[in-house]
Amino acid sequence: MHLQEQVYVPLGLYVHVPFCGVPCSYCAFYKERLTPAALERYTHCLCDEIRSIDDDRAFDTIYFGGGNPGVLGPEQIGRIAANIHQKLRQSPREWTVESSPNMVSESKLRAWQSAGVNRLSLGVQSFDERTLRALGRKQNPRQTFHAYELIRQMGYRNVGLDLIFSAPEQTATQLIADLTTAISLAPEHISTYCLTYEEGTPLSQKVGNGAEEGRDSDFYEMVCDFLGNRGYEQYEISNFCQRGYASIHNKNTWRMADWIGLGPSASSQYRGRRYSQMASVGRWAAGIENRHPEWRDIVNLDEKILAIDKIIFGLRMNEGVDISRNPCGDRLEFFFRDLQSEALLIREGPIIRLTRQGRLLCDAITQEIFNFF
Repeated sequence: MHLQEQVYVPLGLYVHVPFCGVPCSYCAFYKERLTPAALERYTHCLCDEIRSIDDDRAFDTIYFGGGNPGVLGPEQIGRIAANIHQKLRQSPREWTVESSPNMVSESKLRAWQSAGVNRLSLGVQSFDERTLRALGRKQNPRQTFHAYELIRQMGYRNVGLDLIFSAPEQTATQLIADLTTAISLAPEHISTYCLTYEEGTPLSQKVGNGAEEGRDSDFYEMVCDFLGNRGYEQYEISNFCQRGYASIHNKNTWRMADWIGLGPSASSQYRGRRYSQMASVGRWAAGIENRHPEWRDIVNLDEKILAIDKIIFGLRMNEGVDISRNPCGDRLEFFFRDLQSEALLIREGPIIRLTRQGRLLCDAITQEIFNFF
């Protein structure tokens, strides 16, 4: 029975591209400035890392994130894709690549298409020039429209746009204008993220904590109402899609499937462990070159850890989570009843899900769940 269950656990591949042309002022994620030498070493070591994968399962999904995978040129894309194809048992259901609009070109799109990519996620963030400048973004709206038109002309039929709300001095009118422009392009998927002022970023050093009390929740409700009334189904706190276009890779991850993370700082959940690569191109590459990769934050997964995480990430999704077979469900029963009495959670048989008000408080609810254990 164990072997049968293992065969049907979806397996994803995540590839982290840690380079940015010019880092955004709000971003606290690990990234390094792009140089030709660093990109070449990264590509060479990534191909070696891909060849080291030893698993009989097919990859259900592949996801290239960053950083900015858009920095990869056609030649590098071809080399990386050729090594991935040597490991494929069958075509993945979904192969996603993120890119900023100013890094999109016909030659890159053609290279990704030849590789088998069938989903693109475009880091728009905003269509407003003042907002883009406040975020430190280097593209302008004209580049965004050109990139999107080129993507469609090249035949891509599953395209997502990423937007940020609650940027410095952003008004409700500007937010609605961004959303209106986004849906006028008819993307299959829209992700909307509330800006957080991470300590140590250029943005926080410039404006401090620019969050305005009540604005984040007001804007979030505006986003949900606007997109929901225009045919975009919310399937996770920050994600909306036309019917049938939810991200398979992300849903598998939130459901605690397996994934292998490649590249500096990439995390993995694989063969009973959760771990991360070194957040340094140099240290990561040295580990690959020496055949002794360095991992950090290693956690040996057991039934309890996975059960807790299934609840926490399941509550992020609109479909909720089935607690009838969850070994931690009974211990949290009184907590769920309290949430229900406060209209933060609803139950339908064994399925629990957060209400919209509950989603606004999801981080606090998550912390309370952790406190039980």
